[in-house]
Amino acid sequence: MKPDRRLLIALAATGLTAATAIAAPSALAGPGARAAELPDPGSYDAAIAWIPDTQYYSESHPEHFDAQTRWLVDNAAERKIGYATHTGDIVDDSDDEDQWKNADASMKVLDDAKFPYGVVEGNHDVDGLYADYFGDDRFAGSPVRGESFENNRQHYDLVDVAGEQVMMLSLTWDMQEADFAWAEDVLAAHPDTPVIISVHAYLETDGSYSEQGQEIFDRIVEPHRNVKAVLCGHNHGATHNVKDLGGGRTVPEILADYQSAPEGGLGYLRLLQFDVDAGKMIVDTYSPSEDDSNYFDGEDDFTVDVDLNATE
Repeated sequence: MKPDRRLLIALAATGLTAATAIAAPSALAGPGARAAELPDPGSYDAAIAWIPDTQYYSESHPEHFDAQTRWLVDNAAERKIGYATHTGDIVDDSDDEDQWKNADASMKVLDDAKFPYGVVEGNHDVDGLYADYFGDDRFAGSPVRGESFENNRQHYDLVDVAGEQVMMLSLTWDMQEADFAWAEDVLAAHPDTPVIISVHAYLETDGSYSEQGQEIFDRIVEPHRNVKAVLCGHNHGATHNVKDLGGGRTVPEILADYQSAPEGGLGYLRLLQFDVDAGKMIVDTYSPSEDDSNYFDGEDDFTVDVDLNATE
């Protein structure tokens, strides 16, 4: 592990070789794992937060969305969290402005704290007010902003993770040829930058590919050696694969979606914690609403190999 340092908020992984599982819910809010059982920040270098599907929070339970963003701001320094990614379905009904206003208010907590983040469209976000609330204008002042495609339909951010520059590449729902071409051009222009992909739909809960998952793997993940991991939501549950692509290269593919829990998910989010020198990504789950760190048995807390050192 690299020497303990704060992640600068202003600068803000063709065969299955690891776990593939449909996880089952654990007991909630009982005497289980709590925030105190999250890893000691001294055991990792830097962290990225991951907010999965919030559609039902925006529709009916904004208190959970508010709790997530407030907890990230309040704990960013202590837990070395320098960036957050949202993997889509921000709202449930893309033309319901009240839902967008709820989402806007929750995410504004991050804006006000100058906490960098990125979002991506889910299927419930398209053909509505997404660009009005989460278009390019919202991110114009972000210190990590890279480039955007069609008013934040897709984008990438460049995030400092304990001294390593990492690209967070956000891909839209229902990618068209122009979307694939843009992403391929971005990856070709940054061949030495490690990349983590956020996309709404990619895996089923049994670990097989969902929607455009196979095409994204074939065109975006497999050909580009600097792609280090894929994050997705959409399907209710949690699972992960580790793809062995040969030559010592492995890519974790991770699904997390808590919206089948009561009240649309009870505020569960993920923390991706990096031990850079060891090449490890330590995945943990936490709900600020419940003060609980395990919802899906066996799939909420695990460690995978992710080498963030620049690709040579």
